[in-house]
Amino acid sequence: MKPVIVIAVLSIFITLCSCSRKPVNERSAFDYFGQVHPGDSAEIFAPGIISDTATRESALAISPSGKEVFFVRGEWPDTKIMHMVKSGEKWSSPDTAEFSKDCRATEPAFSPDGRYLYFSTSKGKSDIRDYNLWRTEKTEAGWLTPVSLFDIGGDSIWEFHPSVAKGGSLYFCYWDVKNSTGDIYFSRCITDKYSEPVKIDTPVNTDYSDADPFVDEEGSYMIFSSNKPGGYGGHDQYISFNTGDGVWSAPVNLGLKFNTKEDNYDMDISPDGNFIFLYMNDDIYWMKKGNLLPSH
Repeated sequence: MKPVIVIAVLSIFITLCSCSRKPVNERSAFDYFGQVHPGDSAEIFAPGIISDTATRESALAISPSGKEVFFVRGEWPDTKIMHMVKSGEKWSSPDTAEFSKDCRATEPAFSPDGRYLYFSTSKGKSDIRDYNLWRTEKTEAGWLTPVSLFDIGGDSIWEFHPSVAKGGSLYFCYWDVKNSTGDIYFSRCITDKYSEPVKIDTPVNTDYSDADPFVDEEGSYMIFSSNKPGGYGGHDQYISFNTGDGVWSAPVNLGLKFNTKEDNYDMDISPDGNFIFLYMNDDIYWMKKGNLLPSH
């Protein structure tokens, strides 16, 4: 994610990340608020529950346990992360997440075990647009006070759109404010700390703008946006596959199903792998994943 959200997407060591802790909750199915599941065409997600015609919603994050949902409400940079919790068979109404009440924040993303929630925020910054990556940890008592992970390059570089694979491997968008271009960076969780972030090699990153990565929990594929030549216009959605040892395959454009002549940025996949989430027309949309994405 960047200053624009359309269709729809760390140099110091940080605090402990405890890569292999036992999850707080067992993985279970998300009930999708009892909605009828969509087909191959995008439909508004949870109208009247999350998606609201009077506000702008984006960046949906569903917990692996299926019992918590976070999403973003507002127009960038004035955005807040909203929180919903399931108790028994009933969901709470959306309310501003505790860690977002004193700051602007966006793009929440769960770790695959559900123990951590990563997000981008301008917390503590004089410029509310100066977003960087933070993380909060889930305990039996609730979510802890978040800690800053990365803040590369001061106010000229913003960090957005975290995506986390098993073991804590973290992918994110490094946004160069002065040039209005993005690159995709990666940091590995080693023992109890994150490594210094590095730029992913070609063919993922190019001389053009490459941004907003989504990586599945196995780290086997990455969906991201790029405005490199050969697309349909602006930033398009691409997919690349991990061939091992940090090498990624040549990206494949996802085609007209997901790209237009406008900028097309963020795309996320549900934790169960069944649905694609898109962000457009100021709402969250979803569609069946099925065989819509190219396979390796």
